[in-house]
Amino acid sequence: MTSTTTPPFPLLTPQQIDTFVQDGLLVVDNFLRPDQVAVAHDGLAASLARHGVDVNDLERTGHHLAALSSTGGSGGVLDLFYDEWKVNETIALNPQLLAWTQQLWKAAYYYSEEDGSAIEGQRKAKAMEDLPAHEQFKWHPYGPFDPDHGGYAYIDRFCYRIPTALSDTIGPQQQSSSSDAKSSKKNKTLQRSLTPHLDCCPDTFATAAGKTKWRPIQCFISLTDNLEPNTGGFEAVKGFHREFHTWTQNRAPTVVVHDKQTGQTKSIPAPCIGEYTHIRPTQDA
Repeated sequence: MTSTTTPPFPLLTPQQIDTFVQDGLLVVDNFLRPDQVAVAHDGLAASLARHGVDVNDLERTGHHLAALSSTGGSGGVLDLFYDEWKVNETIALNPQLLAWTQQLWKAAYYYSEEDGSAIEGQRKAKAMEDLPAHEQFKWHPYGPFDPDHGGYAYIDRFCYRIPTALSDTIGPQQQSSSSDAKSSKKNKTLQRSLTPHLDCCPDTFATAAGKTKWRPIQCFISLTDNLEPNTGGFEAVKGFHREFHTWTQNRAPTVVVHDKQTGQTKSIPAPCIGEYTHIRPTQDA
């Protein structure tokens, strides 16, 4: 008889877990079945249709996407959170996704043992220095947690990108029809790429004080294969998690020039907006 603790789906392999630990990211193909993807596509199309966007006629209706994006089109991110096709056991609440995430939590993080009692199989680590140098990236300051009996879904927005040529065509049309005089100063394209960024503020990473949330792992489910070059996609720096703590300790401040004639400058901390921190090409190189 099958144990009640055995999940009805395959778990990540040791090789996949090791890839995540080494690279800081893991891509798993064919997570959803074709029929599940089709249902999600239909749900997404219905959600957009309620806001005037016809996915089969974006040239005439795509301008309505602007009203759904508080990011000004950055990344194609749309502010639609709780539509049923998304908040169900296929996408956001998929039990297999949670089980995989729990596996990665267990492999990639040590537990801060404030009370001195170790969770089974875990090394006691009251400080990062308590861990071997090659494993110090696994330390975190947010207190003990049990990956086997915890975790909840933080429901975020979703990304819906349209072809760049179409975005460049619709953007000026949208602005010319706007009564906002400032709109002409904004980006002339309907959508644009996300700025390279961190979803963790370096200024608060090393302390739990005042923290209301922590994103130990972010999960993305893609509903579209995007394998051709120069067609966008997700980019990340493999292995940066191993250097992150040291990098935060030595990150250069932003320098603002107040007087070009005298050359006087003032150093201010690198900006964080919530947990969002953009990467600065010069100072963060």
